[in-house]
Amino acid sequence: MTRCTAAVLRGAVILTDAAAGQRFGLLVVTNVGGGGCTLDGFSGLQLIGQDGEKLPTQAQGDLDPGPSTVTLPVGGVAAANMRWSVVPGEGDAQNGPCQPNPVTLRVIPPDETEQFDIPWPYGPVCESGRIQLSAYFTPPV
Repeated sequence: MTRCTAAVLRGAVILTDAAAGQRFGLLVVTNVGGGGCTLDGFSGLQLIGQDGEKLPTQAQGDLDPGPSTVTLPVGGVAAANMRWSVVPGEGDAQNGPCQPNPVTLRVIPPDETEQFDIPWPYGPVCESGRIQLSAYFTPPV
């Protein structure tokens, strides 16, 4: 079976919780291609601003679960856990927004170079755009 590429994936970020300046969510991807495919590992991420400019982004694959192969049949779904801060940290503006406001999250599937874009409605990502994430997993139904 082939790896899932940007051409066959569509996605969304779903906010799942918020506490003490932290935001928790799921990066959910769906296989919209004509056949099954696999994901194994962490996505690359890039926050994009209103005018298409790349914003500070630091994707860190340090949340559980770790990498394992996930098979997505046509219409199948995989998810990755996400966590980011909305509290200014080192290198951030301390007055006003900590970083520019992104409008898009560019997602690069594991072991791929092409990306697909999804809306980012959650405001600035502090700590110089640091987003922690897990490897992909099959979410419970």
